[in-house]
Amino acid sequence: MHAMKKQSQLVLLAAMLAIFVVLPMHVGAEEATEFDFSIGEAKEQLTETKEVHVTNQDMNAELSITDNGQELYHKELSMITVTSIEKVNADGQEYAIISYRHDGSANGLYFEIVKLNESAVETVYTSEVYERARLEIAENKITLKYPKYEEDDARTEPSAIITQEFSITDNQVVEGKGKEEQVEFATNALQAEGTKKNPSFSEINKILTEESLKANVSPEIVKAIALQESGWEQYWGSVPKSIQACDNYDGTNVKLGYDCIGIGIMQISDYRFMKDGPEKDAYIDRLKTDIRFNIQEGIKILNEKWGFHRSGIIPTINDNDPLVIENWYFAVMAYNGMLPRNNPLERPFSPYGAYQEEVFELLNDYTLIDINPFPTHLLDPYTLENGQLRFETLNFKVTGPQHYSSQSLVKGDTAYTTAQSLNIRNAPNGDVIGSLSKGSKVTITGGYAGNNSKYNQYVWLPIRTSNGQNAWVSSSYLNKNDYIDVHRLEGYSRYDTSVSIANHGWHWDQPTSVVIGRGDDPIDALTGSVLASGLDSPLILTKTKELPASVERELNRLNPTGIVYILGGENVISEDVENKLKQKFGNNRVIRIAGYSRFETASKVAKEVDEHSNVSEVIVTTGDSNSSDPLAIAPYAGENNIPILLTGRSRGESLNKEVRTFIQDNNIKKVTIIGGELAVSKSAEAELQRLVGSANVKRVFGKSRFDTNIAIINTFYDSKAIDKLLVSQGMETADALSASPFAAKLEAPIVLTQANKLPAETKAWLNGRISTRPNLYFLGGNVAINENVRNEIVKLIR
Repeated sequence: MHAMKKQSQLVLLAAMLAIFVVLPMHVGAEEATEFDFSIGEAKEQLTETKEVHVTNQDMNAELSITDNGQELYHKELSMITVTSIEKVNADGQEYAIISYRHDGSANGLYFEIVKLNESAVETVYTSEVYERARLEIAENKITLKYPKYEEDDARTEPSAIITQEFSITDNQVVEGKGKEEQVEFATNALQAEGTKKNPSFSEINKILTEESLKANVSPEIVKAIALQESGWEQYWGSVPKSIQACDNYDGTNVKLGYDCIGIGIMQISDYRFMKDGPEKDAYIDRLKTDIRFNIQEGIKILNEKWGFHRSGIIPTINDNDPLVIENWYFAVMAYNGMLPRNNPLERPFSPYGAYQEEVFELLNDYTLIDINPFPTHLLDPYTLENGQLRFETLNFKVTGPQHYSSQSLVKGDTAYTTAQSLNIRNAPNGDVIGSLSKGSKVTITGGYAGNNSKYNQYVWLPIRTSNGQNAWVSSSYLNKNDYIDVHRLEGYSRYDTSVSIANHGWHWDQPTSVVIGRGDDPIDALTGSVLASGLDSPLILTKTKELPASVERELNRLNPTGIVYILGGENVISEDVENKLKQKFGNNRVIRIAGYSRFETASKVAKEVDEHSNVSEVIVTTGDSNSSDPLAIAPYAGENNIPILLTGRSRGESLNKEVRTFIQDNNIKKVTIIGGELAVSKSAEAELQRLVGSANVKRVFGKSRFDTNIAIINTFYDSKAIDKLLVSQGMETADALSASPFAAKLEAPIVLTQANKLPAETKAWLNGRISTRPNLYFLGGNVAINENVRNEIVKLIR
């Protein structure tokens, strides 16, 4: 009995030992299903036989999965780090969920799901890249939360949070529909202990300017980035509940991004690439407590991104001068990350939401500098296997004005005034004591003064005028090198030129509609230009039987939210082109406006214009495609929603019946005839007088097409108020017509020239009538207007 009792005790002890040994192994296996990775090398046991090896170093990563020493999976990643791997089991199959983050303030997150087979590792799903997202994994479900931004949202304060679930079922990944929740940052906010206050905007403006100039970076760029990232704030007024949930929330009110990574006014996140330890902890603490240091580090990172061109990661622009504001386009992109969403030509991402586009729009709005937007239709992007964005072209030659940082001007520098009438003041933002005309040369006499506003991002500069008067002026209206902006909106063909005009004119403004006209016989486009102008829409030209590739790309970028109008019948723009547009935008959103003739089409366009505005006046001109008489009136007609109707040009020909019917049906009170009696006959004029009264019919014309052009400008524009002037060739009408809605948007006239010679009538007008030194927009390439003519016009304007 004693032996049996002892044996029983041994069995019980063995059982207890078995429990003691097995249970911890089981618990340990459960705990070891998730691995987080920081900087350096790490090896972890993924399964009983599979091992994962991760190296994160200098913004790059290498990942391999081996089975009993044999490599089954390998990845090398540039500007991306591996952040975690978690093993899950779904339907008896083991998977690993690998999460990655891109370099850049967006901390772009994406994840992969790989199947862990006995002798292979197979990728079954790769997600999109999500900006500033959080990832949670529970069993076979992945929950992703990421911010949604509306216009003017700082990146620390999104308008909504989207929650999206992904599940692994039947060896497939099912994507759930994202649920959107509006965010109120004052709701459930916490007043942190030891709350710190933000410096005044005046002090922030000063620090941003000082530190940018020390680093040879345009202050305008840094200020716009700081506004985009944090709204020019280092600290929360009170800490939002979503931030309190961050694992690294330290109880203070420093601004953290929704992803719990970005810190402070510049949303610094590159500390992710530092090894854990006291040095990293001290660095993070300083980012939180020292706003000047935070700004310095943001500028340092921006400068590092500027240097990416040396390794071909980003292109350069023109001569790559760092004090030219427009040259920072790609470095600003890289500050946020070389992410697919920052490709302004990519869908489903909005081109208007690409980070660098938003920054430059802020810069344009709040520094009051008329920024030359980057011509995105020239981009040739491609995406690496790891999702990083790259470009085929490594140096873009961008035409048009390049703005030197006026905030970098120092005592002794000279500059020119760029406003038509620039107020000068007795102190920063003080009383007006006079004004300077455009092109006045001034000398900087001292240091700058900032504004106490995050929306007035310019500085005040003390100047001395040519007559010795001392005053203060806004930096926005000074240019170190020139005082006339000269734009060249051009392409290899008339179709590409219309794309260039649309890209420039509607660069940051998503249009509701787009109007499509025929390029090789654009008479329908003439009448349709008024409709486009009234809808604030670009007018883009197409071939009859084919939608040019450049036009299709620009339509993708514009992504109109409403109607796409086609001008003319199927012999003008084919059914094939119409079908392609319907495939792109939907059958109900493509409308063709067409009649049996150009005269009837013009009348139908006029009816559409009347649908959008109360028409009481029309313009009547010739239906001859070779005439340029109507070109100069199109911008004015579009600006004022005055339809253009066509009639025959024969000397004795009576008024076209479509014109007569429209006038009678719509109770038109006033008619302006454009062109002489060879364009619109005297008998047509007499009939118009009978329809609306002789006192209400006016004819505007000249001895030549160029003389008519000048007569139109003199009649409908105040030459002393012209701030912008478009220049087009007068013999070929396509470039001028596609620019008409853009000219209407600018409230600017179009002046016509010959390709190789400036007409005497035009030269005399430029030399004697106009005195405002307007900014210039040349339409078309050197074939349309050669360099000598351009230079002569610029010289006359100056």
